[in-house]
Amino acid sequence: MGQTAAYCSECYNKVGRVEDAAVKAAESEGKVPMTKQGTCSKCSTATTVVYYE
Repeated sequence: MGQTAAYCSECYNKVGRVEDAAVKAAESEGKVPMTKQGTCSKCSTATTVVYYE
């Protein structure tokens, strides 16, 4: 599947889990979200971001 878009925690809850098909698919497969230092793909904030591999 590759890596999904990375979101800050706020955008992950507001956008990623609602609008991002790849995040929804990863959640439905039971994948565990991972975190890393990075930049949110939605709001461009440099912070700890959530993504799936």
